[in-house]
Amino acid sequence: MNRLCTLFTFAAATFFAAVEGAPSRELDVQQRAWIVFPGETETAHLAMLSHPVNKPRLLQPNTDVTFHLYTRSNPDLARQIWVGNVDSAPFDPSKETKFLIHGFGADALSPWIIGVKNALLERFDCNVVSVDWSVAAQGPLYNEARANAAATGEHVGAMYAYLDGLGQGVDGVHCVGFSLGAHVCGFSGKAVGGALGRVTALDPALPLFALDAPEARLATSDAAYVDVVHTCAGWLGFDAPIGHADFYPNGGASVQPGCATDVTGHCSQHRAAEFFVESINSNNFIGRECASWSDFQNGLCDESTRTVMGFSSDPSTRGTFFLVTAETAPFALG
Repeated sequence: MNRLCTLFTFAAATFFAAVEGAPSRELDVQQRAWIVFPGETETAHLAMLSHPVNKPRLLQPNTDVTFHLYTRSNPDLARQIWVGNVDSAPFDPSKETKFLIHGFGADALSPWIIGVKNALLERFDCNVVSVDWSVAAQGPLYNEARANAAATGEHVGAMYAYLDGLGQGVDGVHCVGFSLGAHVCGFSGKAVGGALGRVTALDPALPLFALDAPEARLATSDAAYVDVVHTCAGWLGFDAPIGHADFYPNGGASVQPGCATDVTGHCSQHRAAEFFVESINSNNFIGRECASWSDFQNGLCDESTRTVMGFSSDPSTRGTFFLVTAETAPFALG
């Protein structure tokens, strides 16, 4: 353990020195031997990108992945449900169901999840299921969490199939995932043959995922509609469009407005989740279809198609879209 801590401390110090000398968006993450990957609590973890992904350790899915149901009858105290058993929990298959999946180094009580849950239940009478895969997603090595993403998604898919048997059609389920959790949403969609209604990917994690391997990452075939919000593109998150609709607030890369220097990318990546929370009660995140951020900035897309980013995004939307936000909440500028 001391050896690991020493290695991590040295690696982190080297990383910070390197980043100070060059903008993070210019670094080719996939060509690096390692990066510092911040968890959702901003704790720094080590991702050894030159090492093989370790064998998954999701040995007991029913305990390693848990499901926590919130409804308007229990908005603050979750009721646990299981694949094959909703027990006496107030799950109503006649209502829409939203699955929320945290990322690396977090759990089902991640602040963005609580924010989304609260906003959804205030506005809609629906089922909200927070997925806790913290046992499989914990640090200190990002590689191990990455290795567990597919198995976790398969177990989430098993829950979809069970709820479908209760009358909750899979095509009516919306999965929202942050960073590594966005790929878990993708794998859950693969597990049900792409029958999932929608996946919203909040800055889907880039390290150890390959653009040319859609079967091993989030892809458009995972759901009827896949919308992606990029806010730390090319560093912690994917730069290339991988959804039906890809949104690039402020160009999509770090540093996002209001994030200061943001050395690890933590603030910029979390902007995606903050934007989504706000979008539940706002239709003012308006993107314009455009080929690039530079074209957008130069006014070449002022007459292009306009569409809403976030919760109310139209499932028929296709293409790449750019927009500008404020530095602090409320972020939407219309």
